[in-house]
Amino acid sequence: MLNFPKFADLFRRSLSSKLLALTILFVFFAEIVVLIPSVSKQRLDWLNARLEAAYLVGLALDAPGGEMIETETAEQLFATANILGVTLDRDGARTLIMTPKLTADQARVMRFVNLNFDMPQEHAADAWSTLLSRGDHSIRVVGKPKYAAGGDVDMFVSQAALRRDLQAYAGTILGLSLIISSLTAGLVFWSLNRMIIRPVSRLTHNMMAFEQNPEEAANVLRPSRRIDEIGVAERSLSALELRTQALLGERRRLAALGAGISKISHDLRNILASAQLMSDRLAKSEDPRVRKLSPRLISSLDRAIALSRDTLSYARMEPAALKLETVDLRGLVADIMDDAASMTVELQNLVDESLRVNADSTQLYRAIFNLVRNAVEALSPAEADGDANLRPGAKVQVSARRESDRVVIEIADNGPGIPEDARRHLFEPFKGSFKPGGSGLGVAIAHEIARAHGGELKLARNDGAGAVFELSLPVRRADQNAPAPPSGSRGSGAPKSFPP
Repeated sequence: MLNFPKFADLFRRSLSSKLLALTILFVFFAEIVVLIPSVSKQRLDWLNARLEAAYLVGLALDAPGGEMIETETAEQLFATANILGVTLDRDGARTLIMTPKLTADQARVMRFVNLNFDMPQEHAADAWSTLLSRGDHSIRVVGKPKYAAGGDVDMFVSQAALRRDLQAYAGTILGLSLIISSLTAGLVFWSLNRMIIRPVSRLTHNMMAFEQNPEEAANVLRPSRRIDEIGVAERSLSALELRTQALLGERRRLAALGAGISKISHDLRNILASAQLMSDRLAKSEDPRVRKLSPRLISSLDRAIALSRDTLSYARMEPAALKLETVDLRGLVADIMDDAASMTVELQNLVDESLRVNADSTQLYRAIFNLVRNAVEALSPAEADGDANLRPGAKVQVSARRESDRVVIEIADNGPGIPEDARRHLFEPFKGSFKPGGSGLGVAIAHEIARAHGGELKLARNDGAGAVFELSLPVRRADQNAPAPPSGSRGSGAPKSFPP
């Protein structure tokens, strides 16, 4: 016994079953549309055939030289043709050929059909009305025979006989329609199934298998040689899967490399901290050669510590919830400048005292501090070993302004600007630095923090007068949460000196 719920579920899920059912339905619908005028034409043919028969028999009975056939024979012919009565109209004279022999029902209910004037739509309506009728009523038909020289034939026919003929004809047409629709649907389904359904199913199964195990080489689709849209889709999907596997392999290697670098950086940072303590003691040495080399050693150690710290900070960045609060922006910038005072550069806080921003204060501190530190880096010549060689009049300014639904924070310096090579990879970690020993992580971390807040970081100006970074944050309620890097220590700690 057919389980209808399971069949309906299969129909909803299976593209091939939908195609088969819809093909049968549409072809059968087309056959039904053809059946409507066909039944109407069959009715007209049936009536016209009786009209011709009545005319010929009437001529035989009313011939000028006498009857050509016997009356009994004529009545048998009329009965065989289901003609109940005939009157001929020739040259304006009406001649009764056979008196209508009507039953009580046929005499009481009578339909009238004028084949000379009825419109096609009327014939179609009458045909289906007769096909669906009941009982044996009479139909009075008036029309001109095809081969008559003049005059009309007025006759009565049995509606039941006409209905039986139409029902037999419609049944034959319906049967043929079912056979034709089934054959057509089967051929169309077979063709479309081979050309479309099977390839689409193959694509679907491949995508499902690739989703389950994208790193398995056997799950990569092998495209066919088709040049149509499905062939293009197969080649595009295959190329996408190959690129995805390559990216996953690269990601796996980078994850392993990142884990190793994090461990190395952690141990290296401890080693460098010990070396920094020893370098502080060397700085107090009375030996002139040691005193001369100590600043360079300390500067190198500071750069190594900063690189190790930035690498660990970037490696620990994972999605978390921002702790949004109303932040006094001028006070935050003042804290940053206090921590950056050891950089021995003029720092100007131009933020308005009344300006507030909804942000995670710890993350925002890290972003602005990194940008300030990078600005100081730009003010130091590439070959310098310390802050003593900063450009004359070196200055970093931090300002902010409100623009409709955003707060824009500007970090500007009066350095030489950022080189073209560095601008191309400005927001990419380990690529955006243009100073020896630089990690390129400062701007990358600031960029990630800005995006976590729903804002953006961009290089607004870059020329010989310096560079200007704009960090924009949306104005929103302080109780909203959004993904962000985890908060650590404020800015991961300010360095004692800025690494060139």
